[in-house]
Amino acid sequence: VRAKWAVLGIVGALALAGSGIIAAGEGAFGGRTTLDQPIDFPHDVHAGTLDIPCMYCHYSADRSRSAGIPPVQTCTGCHMPVGDQPLFQADSPELQKLAEYARQGVPIPWVRIYDLPEHVQFPHMMHVNAGVECQECHGPVEQMAEIELAQPLRMGWCIDCHTERNARIDCTVCHY
Repeated sequence: VRAKWAVLGIVGALALAGSGIIAAGEGAFGGRTTLDQPIDFPHDVHAGTLDIPCMYCHYSADRSRSAGIPPVQTCTGCHMPVGDQPLFQADSPELQKLAEYARQGVPIPWVRIYDLPEHVQFPHMMHVNAGVECQECHGPVEQMAEIELAQPLRMGWCIDCHTERNARIDCTVCHY
């Protein structure tokens, strides 16, 4: 009876691992590496040219499981500090979209790029506080006009990183 449960457990674990590879691996967007966003947000301008740190917009990454998607107020704090009109480039269609979300008082419906299956946990705070740079997982965001999936997000890729850093690699580190 124990052997039967052990075999079922192994088969179940392999099935979960396999579904994670399919769900979070290459081709998670049907073969594409980017998704259409409600506002074209140029990370290369903000994180690159303007040198705004990742943590300015993703301010909860060092104390939360999720890096967080910035609220409208983070964007409007710089772009519309006096009312609902953009401070600069008022004719920009993208800033007009931002102004409309702010006027309506609704969140920008950003499409998540890095989305792991429910059976995988990636607590950002643990990685940020361990000194892992954002670019190690997200690639050179400061050079990307449009965010793209920079890593395969496969279990083997994560295990390789953990092994290089002498971090734990037992199943319960990521699957709990």
